[in-house]
Amino acid sequence: MKILIKDVVTDILFEEKEKEKEKEKPKDSKPKKKKLKPGIEASTGSGRFSAGVNEAGALAKEDPKTLMKNLNISSAIGQNDIEKIKNLLKQAFMGADAMKTVYTSLVQVNKGDKIGLKIEFSEIKIRDAVKYLYHTLVGARNANILKLESLIQIENSSGSIFVYVGEKRSW
Repeated sequence: MKILIKDVVTDILFEEKEKEKEKEKPKDSKPKKKKLKPGIEASTGSGRFSAGVNEAGALAKEDPKTLMKNLNISSAIGQNDIEKIKNLLKQAFMGADAMKTVYTSLVQVNKGDKIGLKIEFSEIKIRDAVKYLYHTLVGARNANILKLESLIQIENSSGSIFVYVGEKRSW
């Protein structure tokens, strides 16, 4: 058996690198939760939306102040993002006739330590209902009415719409 000096030197250097890596790691470091970037996401599935949904989307991007005026939304106040959204949606559901007809209930709900909003609707498909809410929140953000500190999810769950803070499908 031949031992080459090159192999011995390589082994020693490898061991020294491993020791340095262990020293750099804090011993009682806990895995960190990744910080979610503030924003709004909607889970709607695939397919086309009605013309009205597309029109609301265009307004939310190109002329959000007009969308807010059409929905009678003037402010979004609250202690946290969910309270702000609840306040904003109440204004829309009470102020705009189309929203009054479609969205029939808005209730705050808890699931463990999570707080969210459960929204019931009628007259339109759930995909469209989710997307209208998405456009409403995006428009409010673009009009500088809604200032978010967290990632907001809007999704269909068992025939109701849930709005909550966190990653997709974490409700």
